[in-house]
This record gives sequence, structure tokens and C-alpha cells, in this order.
Amino acid sequence: MKIAALLPAFLLSLSFSHAQITVQGNITDENKQPLGFASIALVAAKDSQLVGGALSGEDGAFSIPGVPAGEYRLLTTLVGYETQYSEPFVVQSDSKNVTADIVLLPAANLLGEAVVVAKRPLFEQKADRLVMNVSDSPVAAGGSALEVLQKMPGVLVVQDRVTLAGNSGVQIWIDGKPSQYADMNAVLRDMPADQIERIELITQPGAQYDAAGGAIINIILKRDANLGFNGTAGMTFGGSAYNQADAGTDDRYYHRLSPSLSLNYRKNKWNLFGSYSYFQRTFFSVFQVERFIGDEIYDQTNYTPFDVGSHNYRLGADFFVTGKTTVGVLFRGFDRSSDSRSGNVTEVFGQGQSQPDGAFTTLNDTRNDRSNVFGNVNLKHEFDAKTGHFFNLDFDYNHYDFRDVSALNIFQNEPGSPESRSEQRVDQPIGIFSGKADYSLPVDSTFKLELGAKTSFAAIDNDLQFLRGTAIDPARSNEFLYRENINAGYLNLSKKLARFDLNAGLRAEQTVATGETGGVKVLDRNYLQWFPSASAMYRMGPHFGLQTSYSRRVNRPGFQQQNPFAFFIDSLTYTQGNPQLRPETSNNAQLALTYDNQPFIRVSYGKTDDVIIENAPRLEGTTTFTTSANLAEYERWAFELNFPVKFKKLIDGYGGNQFILNAYDAEYLDTRYERSKWNWLAYAQVNVNLPAEFKVELGGWYMTPFLEEFFDIGAMGGLNFGASKTFWNKRGRLSLSFNDILYTQQSNVHIDFSDIVVNFLQHNDSRNMRLTFSYRFGNTELKNARRRDTSSETETSRVKVE
Repeated sequence: MKIAALLPAFLLSLSFSHAQITVQGNITDENKQPLGFASIALVAAKDSQLVGGALSGEDGAFSIPGVPAGEYRLLTTLVGYETQYSEPFVVQSDSKNVTADIVLLPAANLLGEAVVVAKRPLFEQKADRLVMNVSDSPVAAGGSALEVLQKMPGVLVVQDRVTLAGNSGVQIWIDGKPSQYADMNAVLRDMPADQIERIELITQPGAQYDAAGGAIINIILKRDANLGFNGTAGMTFGGSAYNQADAGTDDRYYHRLSPSLSLNYRKNKWNLFGSYSYFQRTFFSVFQVERFIGDEIYDQTNYTPFDVGSHNYRLGADFFVTGKTTVGVLFRGFDRSSDSRSGNVTEVFGQGQSQPDGAFTTLNDTRNDRSNVFGNVNLKHEFDAKTGHFFNLDFDYNHYDFRDVSALNIFQNEPGSPESRSEQRVDQPIGIFSGKADYSLPVDSTFKLELGAKTSFAAIDNDLQFLRGTAIDPARSNEFLYRENINAGYLNLSKKLARFDLNAGLRAEQTVATGETGGVKVLDRNYLQWFPSASAMYRMGPHFGLQTSYSRRVNRPGFQQQNPFAFFIDSLTYTQGNPQLRPETSNNAQLALTYDNQPFIRVSYGKTDDVIIENAPRLEGTTTFTTSANLAEYERWAFELNFPVKFKKLIDGYGGNQFILNAYDAEYLDTRYERSKWNWLAYAQVNVNLPAEFKVELGGWYMTPFLEEFFDIGAMGGLNFGASKTFWNKRGRLSLSFNDILYTQQSNVHIDFSDIVVNFLQHNDSRNMRLTFSYRFGNTELKNARRRDTSSETETSRVKVE
């Protein structure tokens, strides 16, 4: 009986085996030269499911055997060349071998007819960057951009600050340019993750990039620019619950709500696009601080609940004047308001005492209103689209309005105690204009020349008023006027030589900056700097590659870092700017081994002079304040090992380790600060593809205790879970995510330097759940419009208002 049951299945398998054929062909460049080690994927034309694949040999030939009857496409990729997607073809059951020859064009070319619908791998290692494709991640659904960044290998978010392998000098870009938003922390917290298509990590930026800053994390937003009309609508609900007894409050529940809508219309010579999203969220932050001052211990517990609402909008158009010339305009911005009421209870103990000698409370009611309007005009002319010969011109203008009002009330925790009331008001308009021109000239199919120029002007007016009761305190009030002009030019050369991809560039930047407060000029600088860069990629074989790079970078002081005013956080803590800050310069190099175009082993080294320590602590009586100062020489080593996780078609993902050394050598407060510390960072992400369009994702990271500036920070980690299901022909999607399940993303910090001894523990609303529904409508099948970058550079990324 069992034999009888198995016989039909056996005969059926034989019939299939006779129907399977081989798809074969040759991969060449535009000069008909064979291209070896190209990746060819055979995918189903209907749903882009992977059926088979192969790598081309050194002669460019490839073969995919055992192909059953059906309709397919070939997806071909090779580092340094544009991805090519073939037209659909049908394999009949009685077919013989199918031959498909494919021609690849250099990466500078734009293939308007290319249609890529296959699912991208989570990570892609390219010659100059690591790409993380997050658009289909269930963990990303309903979250914020800040939370998604934590899933990039080696990227950590500590106290809402983005760091990379122990280095906080990281630039955050949006759509190929430093963000037009001034306060990036607030924007990343409020930006819905569903708007993100992918994230690019550029550890060694070349000459075509601004020299300011370190590594670049480029967030590419979704833009469904298909022919005809289409769009996406979404809604996210989320919440969290905590026991806040240790913070002295009965608050337990927090929520988030985020509707969004994006629309696109493209017909003939016009492409119109726009999007709107609203982000409303309540969350909290808890600081528990021990300050050791003389023979006394100040034990503080600070609880701050926030209620934030943010409107984000984007509207733009591309007009295709001719087949070679395109003009575009873009407007976008945000309007954000935030209310918080901080309660800070301080108890004062003598050494060895278990009962306090006294206690007092500081209440801080803060209202933040921030808005931005950004405009861009862009022109691109392609002399020859096939070779990548083009000229691009960009003009940007940003305008910001920041208004912060903080009302402080301090009183002893005794009945009838008098109150000390004060108020801080900050009014800060900012205007930034920038323009740039870029020209690309392919001399031949293997050699390309790029050159360009850029200028920017920034004007900031920071007006701080400090009131005691209703009277302005002139000693703590000021107006800081800042003006800056940066002029730059660059030359970049790239050459393909056999298995080598070579790149070298040089950039020059002139900086003119002035600062004035109370009619007195406190800042006046004019300097010129040179920034060389170089990189090389060697394809060792069909799987392995070797990449190395070097660049010199600069980190200019932030606009607020140079403002000499003091801003009070509570009665014992304030921050103060420093107009005498100098730019810090760094030399960075790395050597990486890649496997199947993904990072495998990487060693990086960086040395920075005149390091700007952002939180250099000082003590005045019982008051602790931090300021920015050029204090140190900083060295960083990072040894990285990544590995893929793969089990058939069911499971895929990655894992990795980094061993990091941070070393500081500084002279501060007449004391030598010479510290170094090794730490270990481990991370992993696993995706499970289940039947019926279900997906499950599990990711996490762990880092041993590490050193950052004067801070010894304890071990921390995070564990995240996500699940999603698509339906309605993949137009509808429902996602559930649970972040920081074990609630281990907490900062435990110790400072012990000179006469400053402080311990503090911070935790916030990192453990939360979210449910997101999204629906795509309109035409979702046809090709994408162009993506264009604008001229805004690092000026805006240096603006920060907490």
C-alpha cells in the first residue's frame, strides 16, 4: 500500500526532471569585454521569488541548470556596474536550453528602463558603503528612525546620541545630504521608520563629500515614483507600561500615534510627489544621580514626562525639459511642539549617614516650539546618459524658528518653605543658504573624472533671557550672533584596472566665522584646509574581495557649542558654550575583507587632534556644569567580524562582533587625563520567512562596559522582536514589534576626575510595543523616477537645541 502511494509521486518527479532545462549566457560590458564574478539570479516573473542563481566565470559565461517550466527574469549585479533586470521570458516544458546574453553598464549610468522588484538582501557591501535595506523589516514598522538606526551593525544609540564603534563623530544625512533639520535627535525620534527605504553607512567619505564630520549614515526615504498615480497610507498605534515607583510617580502608561500619507503622480514630462505624517507620542526620561561634593552626597531623582506632537511634510516636482535636462523643486519641513514637566527631588546626606540632612525640589516646566521650512531648486543635464557624463546644479535655503520657555521653581521640602522662581526663554531664528555644482566626465569606460564647487552661508541669532520672578537678570541673559561662510572645491578620479577599482580625491575648504555677544566680538576666524582621500577595491575571486580606504576629515564646532551662554537644566546642573573652540581634524583608515559583497572582516583606525570634548565637567560650589572644549588627542581601533546566518529559504540574517579600543590623552583642570579601554560589541539579526506571507524578525545587541570622553559607561544591550503579514496582493501589511524586551537599554555612568565624582543611571521609554497597518494604492508596477540629491551640507547637522 505504501509503495502504491509513493509510485505516483515518483513518476511525477521523473516527469519534472525531464522538463527541467538550463538557462545560460554571457555577461559583458559595453565594449563586449567579458565580466567575471557577476551575480546572476533567476527569479519568478510573477512574484520575484528566487529560483536559482550562478556566478559568471572569468570568461563571462554562466549556467543555471535544472530550471522547471515557467516565466522568469534574470537579475544581474556586479560591483561597479548598474544592476540589470532582463525582460520576462517563458520556459516551456518542451524547451531546450535558453540563452540570454547580458550587457552591464558602469555604475555612473542611469538605466531608465531598469525595473528592480526582487527582494533585496538585508545588507549589501559596496565599494564605498554598507547598505542596510529596511523597507520590509517588521521591527522597523511603526518605530522611529532613531530606533531603526540601532539595527545597523556597529551603530549604537546611547542617550539619544548616535555612535559608531565607540565614535560619536557621525553625520546623519537624509536623501544624500546632511539633514535640513536642525535638531537631529528630535527629528530621528519623531520620524516614522515606515518612511525609510534604506540606510547607507559610509565610513570613509571621499572628496566629493563635505570634509566636516566623520562617518556618514545616509537615510534614504521612500519615494514611490511610479508612472501614473500611486501612494501609501499608514497608521501606527503603540504603547508601553512601567512601574515608576523608583522615580516617585504614579505614571505608568505611555502611547504613540502616527498616521501618514504619501502620494506620487508621474505622466509625460512631469513627476509630482508629496507626503505628510503626524507623530504624537508621550514618553519619559528618568535620571538618578549621586554627586559627591566635599563631605556631602547629593542624591537626585529626576523624572521628566514628555508630550510631543510633530507635523512633517514634503512636496516636490521634477520637470523633464528634454530627454537630457531635468529641473526639480522640493519643499519640506516640520512643525514640532513639546511639553514636559520635570520633577527633581534632591536629598543631601553627610558621609556615612542613612538619613538626609535636608531635601529640596526643582520643578522645570518646559515648552519647545520648533519649525523649519526648506526649499531646493535643482537642475541636471546629461550630456550622455550611457556614459554618465552630466552636470548638476543645486541651490538650498533653510529657515528655522526655535522657541523654548523653561519655568523653574525651587523650594525646600518643608512646610511653608519659600519658593525661588525663575524662567529661561530662548528665541533662535536660523537661516542657511547653500549652493553647489558638480560635473562628471567619463574619459572612457574605465576612467572617470569628477569635480565640483560649493558655497554656504549661515546666520544664527540666539537670544537668551533669564528672569528671576518677572525681572530679567542681565548677568545670565545674552544675545549671540553667529555668521559663517564656507567655500569648497574638489577633484576626484576613479579608475577600473582589471580586478581593481581605484579612487583618489582632494578637497579644499575655506572657513570664515565670526561671533558677537553684547556688542563684543568673541569669535573671528578665517582658515583654509586640505583633505585628501583614497580607496581601492580588489576582487580576489567569485566570493572574496579586499577593500581599503583613507580620508582626512574635520569636525567644526557646532553653532550652539560656541555660544557662551549658560542654560540651566536644574538647580545643580547647567551647560555652557565655548566661543574659543577650534575645529578638530582626524586621519582615518580601514582595511576590509568582504564575502559575497557583504562585510566579513574589517580593521579600522582613527586619530583625532584637538578633540572637542562635548561634556567636559566642572564644579563650582555645589553646581556641576558641562562645557565643550578642545582637550584631547583621541585614538580609536576597531576590529570587526561579521558572518551571515542562512538556512535554506526559511532563515536569513547576520551576526557580528567588534572589539573596540578608545584612548584619550588630555590636559584639563590642571590634571592629566590619560585613559584607554577595550570593549566588546556583539549584534545579530535573524529573519524567518513563514508560509502565508508571515515574517518574523528577532534582533539584539550587547556591549561590555566602555569609555566615552570622561564617562565610564556600564554594560548595556537590547533585544527586539517583530512579526508581519502581507495580504491583498501584497498591497496591505500588518506589523507588530516589541522593542527592548528585557529593558536593558539603560545607561549606568560613572565620572571620577579631579574633584568631580558623579554616578548616574538613566532609563527611558525604550521598551514598547507597536502595531502598524499600511496600504499601497494606485499603480505599483512601473518604473521609478530619478532620485536627486540637494546641496545642503553639514551646516545644518551642526545645529542642536535640546
